[in-house]
Amino acid sequence: MRIKPDQLEQHLSQGLAACYLVFGDEPLLQQEKCDAIRQQARQQAFLERDLFHVEGRFDWQQINAADQTMSLFSSRKIIEIRMPSGKPGKEGSAALVQLVAEPNPDNLILISSGKIDSSGQKGKWFKALEKAGVCIPIYPLEVPQMTRWVQKRAQSLNLSITDDASQLLVQRTEGNLLATAQELEKFTLQGPNKQISADDIASDVGGHARYSSFQLVDTALGGAPERSLTMLYGLREEGTDAMAMLWVLSREIRLLHKLINHDQGIEAGLRQERVWEKRKACLRHAAQQHNNQSLAKMLHQCQQIDQSIKGVGTANVWDLVGQLTLCLAGTDIGLTS
Repeated sequence: MRIKPDQLEQHLSQGLAACYLVFGDEPLLQQEKCDAIRQQARQQAFLERDLFHVEGRFDWQQINAADQTMSLFSSRKIIEIRMPSGKPGKEGSAALVQLVAEPNPDNLILISSGKIDSSGQKGKWFKALEKAGVCIPIYPLEVPQMTRWVQKRAQSLNLSITDDASQLLVQRTEGNLLATAQELEKFTLQGPNKQISADDIASDVGGHARYSSFQLVDTALGGAPERSLTMLYGLREEGTDAMAMLWVLSREIRLLHKLINHDQGIEAGLRQERVWEKRKACLRHAAQQHNNQSLAKMLHQCQQIDQSIKGVGTANVWDLVGQLTLCLAGTDIGLTS
């Protein structure tokens, strides 16, 4: 059968299945679900583990041999298979089908895999696992889901975090759950029951550099071209990657486009995009300074920067980024569309 990740806890409370397949492209969530399965297995005397990494010319006969070999130190063991590609191949497919067709009652099969596409989920091996045990697909969280995840994660660390802080943390870590979890764990060093505010996130998340790309963007949106350039050159000297800077700038340009073209006006757009309260003023200012034509020119500049970073063209990447920053700050520097 197939269950959702948040149903696993209840499922495990009712007992273990013979095999589990945890698959997807969100490593932290996948790791935590596998940890929960292993922990429950240990409580039921699965005290030994055989671990296999499916890479290159993997010998699938190893798994069948391990399944048939009695444990040396206990009567029960976990056979764990890690398959990053999500594609076992012909030999692997046959081995997995056989593994669950003739299950060893003293073994628990735990398979963790990368993303398995729709074609893979129609395969005989996948259907055999789904029929014999439990499949748990792990999908990337959408922004509303991720902010709830942040709240729950903070609570588990004996922390509390405001809604604005949750949203800003998700923005700063670019939706990377592992990075988000690590940032939350840093706040535990400040003692239990710490309440994390948006100001805490703004000052602490993203390293201890003199400037941050987020500060630069807000300064440009607020219409301060000279200050923006100073911050940009500071970031360059501190070793900021040009591609990372391009990503932040292009994201804000696309956000501006959504706000300017929102059917119900900029304020409705700000609410829909869940913009942090303290950022609204600079975005309102930028929305008044720009139109679809200027935004199109800036997006074209983003393409030129991307090509220069990849070695296509002879223009200096940071000169182009500087021009884009000035344009975002409302300075007409004659970008071509």
